[in-house]
Amino acid sequence: MSPLLRTALAASALTAAAVSAQTPQPAALASQETNDGVTAEVTEFKRRGNTLTAKVRYRNDGSEAVTLDVAYSNTYVLDAAGGKKYEILRDDQKNYIAAMGSSYADRYWGSLEPGKPKLVWIKFPAPPPEVKSATLQLDDAPPFDDLPIQD
Repeated sequence: MSPLLRTALAASALTAAAVSAQTPQPAALASQETNDGVTAEVTEFKRRGNTLTAKVRYRNDGSEAVTLDVAYSNTYVLDAAGGKKYEILRDDQKNYIAAMGSSYADRYWGSLEPGKPKLVWIKFPAPPPEVKSATLQLDDAPPFDDLPIQD
């Protein structure tokens, strides 16, 4: 590789890193401390047709890496007023339709380094349109009660 091309690629990489560092994170709709000692922030709780997508940003404010372990069998949406529980959607092979960590088919599992947030997304059946808020229960956190559903 020529020195000129190497310099151009290095400059491009630095520019991309600077742009991504300046990209603002979406605001949290709600935030909770988890049992893993990290913060879980719901950044999206959006209904599109028959699907409700939850996006949760996990943040480690500590000084050492921790293991993030979100078991999907214990994660659901609850319409308290309607008395209905919505479990995570699955595909034809019974795989969860959600972010997956390496090695596991039933959870998000991975290392969470200090200062490097991880975004976990999960798909649920959507409550009916008249339901304007619901509770998101993650395996590793207290319930996020009365989250507004974005349409």
